[in-house]
Amino acid sequence: MIAVAVHGAEGRMGRLITGLVEQADDMELAGLFTEPGRGLAVGEFHPRLPLLGQEEMSAVLPDGCAVIDFSLAAALDQLLVQARKIGAPLVIGTTGFSASQQNDLAAYAKERPVVQASNFSVGIPAMQMLLQLLARTLPGGFDAEQVETHHITKIDKPSGTAKSLAETYSALRGGGPVPTHSQRLGGVIGEHTWTFSDQEETLVLTHRAHSRQAFLRGILPAVRFAVTRPSGMFGLVDVLKGMADPA
Repeated sequence: MIAVAVHGAEGRMGRLITGLVEQADDMELAGLFTEPGRGLAVGEFHPRLPLLGQEEMSAVLPDGCAVIDFSLAAALDQLLVQARKIGAPLVIGTTGFSASQQNDLAAYAKERPVVQASNFSVGIPAMQMLLQLLARTLPGGFDAEQVETHHITKIDKPSGTAKSLAETYSALRGGGPVPTHSQRLGGVIGEHTWTFSDQEETLVLTHRAHSRQAFLRGILPAVRFAVTRPSGMFGLVDVLKGMADPA
């Protein structure tokens, strides 16, 4: 059985992930964690486990326990401190890290495996691969722009997924940053649309999430992938490729 802890368990995604882990036949929920200094006893948040502050992770989790992180960027520093003590593989869904924090995460990946993605749907890594193909094959006269739309309560603008997609395209295409436009409307779950056009043709590529469950589809495969690797920084594309060609 794979021991798994959820960091950021009180959040909307954390609650969904907790249920997902508990339903997995090959995983055991080993701990639920939230911001430092807070906590709830068994039965107040979860029927079997207490909700603990992140500073208690290394004291209660078994060595090698995988940690799924959907929290806040500010929590990363202490998360890495605790993860190092137990040698935890990490699955990171938190976004908004600074350049310094991203460097710290990359340093951790030299010691233990890290799967990091701004979006754990299956469609987004497929979209990334299509963007790489288009970046390499579209004639130079084609311009690209991105529109991302999310619900009105989403804080980051543009979304972490939109930034990641733009970086994927620009890394191969070159030139300046891809213009990205953000909309916060109603209860839209998540949509990313790319338009490519020159004077003769227009191509439109869209990923649309129909429910929050779409953002969960890659999480358990990411955990299974991470626990089989000794170290390294990986994305969801690596996970999907690994499912077809296991290490």
